[in-house]
Amino acid sequence: MSQAQIGLYGKTIPRDKRAVTRVIITGRHVEITDALRRYIETRMKRLERYGVTLGDVQVVVGVEKYRHTAEVILTLNGVAIQGRASTNEMYASIDRLLDKISCQVRKRKEKRINHKSRAVERRSMRTRNEAEGKPLGIKTIRVPLHTLTVAEAIGRLGKQPSALFVFVNAAFDRLQVIRRLDHGGVELIDPQPV
Repeated sequence: MSQAQIGLYGKTIPRDKRAVTRVIITGRHVEITDALRRYIETRMKRLERYGVTLGDVQVVVGVEKYRHTAEVILTLNGVAIQGRASTNEMYASIDRLLDKISCQVRKRKEKRINHKSRAVERRSMRTRNEAEGKPLGIKTIRVPLHTLTVAEAIGRLGKQPSALFVFVNAAFDRLQVIRRLDHGGVELIDPQPV
């Protein structure tokens, strides 16, 4: 991209508004040559393709016996990301290290983007369920559940046609419903689990 870059959440960041990443290079038992400095800086600039805002980047290169090590510590949106690689050659260590760091940066960016989309999906799902789950015009009334015999339940049923009475049958210790029919008879409903 020539003029702008895509940011973490898909927003375009103009080139002049982006934060400048400062690369601090330190050498342990090794001299930092101009070629090595340029190589590290160009490799670090490749992290900009992920469209993330990096803070200060500290790179430490060193030589321990025959092992060439490279370490990096950087901040990505307030989170510290670090890595270490070690091979027989300095440039290979830097390449391996930057591969590890770019993988971490990519995972972090995808994680941030995925969490945002899931939160939006959950929120829209919740509002959809609330809209579907509460049909209009239904009122919930909580009444005590009595333990009675069938004869006692018939006595409390009342004389109105289509009257209902819900109770726990004392003989079976199960929930039952007794209903008065239109012609005056009584029906016992005994729900069974499926």
